[in-house]
Amino acid sequence: MHSATVHLLGPVDSACATMCRALTSKVNARHWAAAPPAQAVRPWDVIVVDLTNPHAAVEPRRVRPLLGCATLCLLPGNAPIHPHWLDFASQPGVQVLSTSWRDELLRLIQGPGGDRIADLVLDAEPGLDPLKPLVEAVCRDPWSIRRPRDLALRSRMRLDAVRRQCAELGFKRIEHFIICVRLLAYSELVAKEHLSIRNARALAGFSDPSNMRRHAQRASMRSPVVAHMLLPPDRRFHAS
Repeated sequence: MHSATVHLLGPVDSACATMCRALTSKVNARHWAAAPPAQAVRPWDVIVVDLTNPHAAVEPRRVRPLLGCATLCLLPGNAPIHPHWLDFASQPGVQVLSTSWRDELLRLIQGPGGDRIADLVLDAEPGLDPLKPLVEAVCRDPWSIRRPRDLALRSRMRLDAVRRQCAELGFKRIEHFIICVRLLAYSELVAKEHLSIRNARALAGFSDPSNMRRHAQRASMRSPVVAHMLLPPDRRFHAS
């Protein structure tokens, strides 16, 4: 996994200097007085634009080329956001931080814990509730669960019991269940937790999207329940 960097964008004498000192012990942090070039930013990074001093704020047009390059956050001051930034704030991938900006940034970079991820998966697909202990096992330790026996070990169940429970829900193989949970976790982390694609993949337990896509296609053909659970909720009714 690559470590994320927080790019703090604002004047030297602004809140950015304080933010940089506060974050350095937790994550990689870099201060920019002007908008960094796009090639200096990676998809899993976070860019914070300091708007606490409206008289010294960076111009939106300078930051616009960075849209889509990484997660972009605006840190407003006590005054309302300048009209020039309102349209910017509504763009996909842009977030407005609150007074709890430090916790929000750490969440964006480090992501939620396994229990929270399991809750996201179960909220997205209530049909997995009978397998909640297995869902929690995958979400708590995704990189250690690569094979069915790993899942049985982490969930403290016999392998044949895991296989039987998965089959009862329509998963022909335990691997199909694991793939389904990973992909649901990934999509929910991006949609609900607003994590970068890179961080969401890491927390879901996969790094190669092409390889995961191939596995998902095979799982969907052999266990149709996988395809059904991975459909957007508004399409499941029509597909059933």
